[in-house]
Amino acid sequence: MDWWKPELIWQGKEAFIIGGGPSLREFDWDLLREENTIGCNNAFRLGPEICKVCVFVDYKFLFNGPKPRDGTYEQLAKYAESGGLVVTNNNQLIGRKELWLKMMKRQTRGLHLDALGFNSSAGATAVNLALLFGAVQIYLLGFDMHLDSKGKPNWHDHQIDKPNNEVYSRMLLAFGYVARDLKTKFPNVSVINVTDDSALTSFPKVKTKDFWDERKGKMV
Repeated sequence: MDWWKPELIWQGKEAFIIGGGPSLREFDWDLLREENTIGCNNAFRLGPEICKVCVFVDYKFLFNGPKPRDGTYEQLAKYAESGGLVVTNNNQLIGRKELWLKMMKRQTRGLHLDALGFNSSAGATAVNLALLFGAVQIYLLGFDMHLDSKGKPNWHDHQIDKPNNEVYSRMLLAFGYVARDLKTKFPNVSVINVTDDSALTSFPKVKTKDFWDERKGKMV
């Protein structure tokens, strides 16, 4: 297997990870046009101008049994044709012939230099990829890690599984390994959680409005 190897395209730069949390439902996506971004799963539907890289970790995101998943496979291929980069570490997809699908080794947990740590979520996997791209400042958007007040799990409506709050417990536990390895393997990198009402406590938090107000101020 010829594994795909990321290059240091963001060396010394900032990167944003677009999560799936419902807190992004009213987000102004234009804020990310000039940023380095990795989107989790259905964030690719924002287009490569907003979501430069798409990461997914589940086989069923792209396939329904042996068949390509309607409403996702063709759109993801078009996203790649339009300049978006599609990366996965799902072992079930080893040997696929799609040239637009970039395959990397999967490790169960933690951060790695020659693979992507799964850590029970696309969000954690995306953090590992941003690090391999050379990013030194990573911002997490939409990492709510819980359902909203209406029982909705995402800012979009492209769910495959029935919403279940229990899945977040596994994700939160696994992020502890990410935070641990960040200190030892990437000691000069900072990860900031820019998500209001987030259950993720492994990284420092900044209020969304404060973050963007300050950022806009620096651009003036």
